Amino acid sequence: MLLVNEFGSVGIDGAILSQDSTVQSVQLPGGCICCTAQNEFEAAIHDILKTHQPDRILIEPTGLGEPDSLTDILQAPSFKNLIQPQTLFAVLDCASVTLQDIQNFTIMQTLLTMADIVLLNKHDLASAEQVETLQDYCNSLFPPKQAVLTCQQGKVAGHWLDLEHTQRSNTPFCKPSRHQALQTFIPKQTNHGIMLPFTPVTFPHPVERHYKNELGMQSLGYIFKNDVTFDWKKLQSLFQSLNTADEFIGVKRAKGVLKVGAPWMLFQWVNQQASREYISYRRDSRLELLIETGTAFDFHAFETHLKNCLI
Repeated sequence: MLLVNEFGSVGIDGAILSQDSTVQSVQLPGGCICCTAQNEFEAAIHDILKTHQPDRILIEPTGLGEPDSLTDILQAPSFKNLIQPQTLFAVLDCASVTLQDIQNFTIMQTLLTMADIVLLNKHDLASAEQVETLQDYCNSLFPPKQAVLTCQQGKVAGHWLDLEHTQRSNTPFCKPSRHQALQTFIPKQTNHGIMLPFTPVTFPHPVERHYKNELGMQSLGYIFKNDVTFDWKKLQSLFQSLNTADEFIGVKRAKGVLKVGAPWMLFQWVNQQASREYISYRRDSRLELLIETGTAFDFHAFETHLKNCLI
């Protein structure tokens, strides 16, 4: 079963698909199912499940759709035990889309963030340089994509449909160095089997810490479950304090994706500047610091401040 959503009021795609007797389709024209047509979308899904009892529903939102909102709808309590969201594809016209386009349009950034698989469509019409540039960019995305594929007319092997949409990633924000020359440090505590050079603060929620010290740089990361919520104003203040607080000397970079209520926000501190923006990531809350080895960074003080950001 194919559910097609068109932004315009006249369902062109639905009319085209109706010519193919092998495809069952339902169209929702006249609004975006991610925002203005959410109620119609939910009703359509329930009707499809009741009337057709399909093995699979393929959903094509409008080009203006917000895949993070769509995913939230499908994971709402009203659909619990009824459907299991699977692969989310992002389809790019690699013959015309440029990196500048992606940087200019938030919807494209959101789509690529949420995607499990990126399809670089019309690769036969694109130059090798265009394809390679987009491949390199997509392969650098966080969360990592399960595959970046080239295709024509959107054709892809059927097994790619069966992935669970989880945005899984066990890697920290910053990629590890390609070099593996380790430096020593003095361990004081362990956390999930990780040796820490400080006594950790006790948080009211489970937290997974990641620490390593390589090539003169320390990496300290935190992962919280997705039901843990932070106060964004306190987080913003904490990131801004990395500029001025003597206790946080030695920080080279800080980045975090954290739940601040219904949405998540991306917080960054780089080049002495703190910033924040909404992001479509939904899996968990995670934060990582890069700290120069040998500096007097106060780990305990940072964790105390981070704990105070929790709601």
